[in-house]
Amino acid sequence: MTPDFTKMFDPSHMQQAMQQNWQQMSQQWQKMMAMQPMMTSEQPSLEAMKQVGSLLTETMSKCTEAQMQYCQSSMEDCIGAMRELSSAKGLDEYMQKQTQLGQKAAEKAQMTAQQMASQWQKTQSQCTDLISPSLLQGMSWNSAKAASKPASKA
Repeated sequence: MTPDFTKMFDPSHMQQAMQQNWQQMSQQWQKMMAMQPMMTSEQPSLEAMKQVGSLLTETMSKCTEAQMQYCQSSMEDCIGAMRELSSAKGLDEYMQKQTQLGQKAAEKAQMTAQQMASQWQKTQSQCTDLISPSLLQGMSWNSAKAASKPASKA
């Protein structure tokens, strides 16, 4: 999460963040594929990886849609805000309205960011649930294989 709130909904920043996330996921995928020979059965692992890919794709789609909806409604809110601010009678009323509108916009942005973070957290948990059994199966297979080997004499 970036400390600069303005970058949270900047399309160029989001694209860069999505590319970084995709690279990290690709690296994790490569690590998983490197571990493939250690696993007893390839089919369950491949099925889990397909499900992980589907979950990630679905999450990216949902988050992108949420961002687009946020951008669209923000533009509509901006038009409404300009109308409301233009009806202010005096500087004090203008400043009050501007403060209220700014607070409303910040709350909306925070809610959208929280929804997206929640979606990613849910996806991460689901991916972990899918991948963990394959990893545990691979570790138990390696443990059994190591235990079955006779100890070598030094």
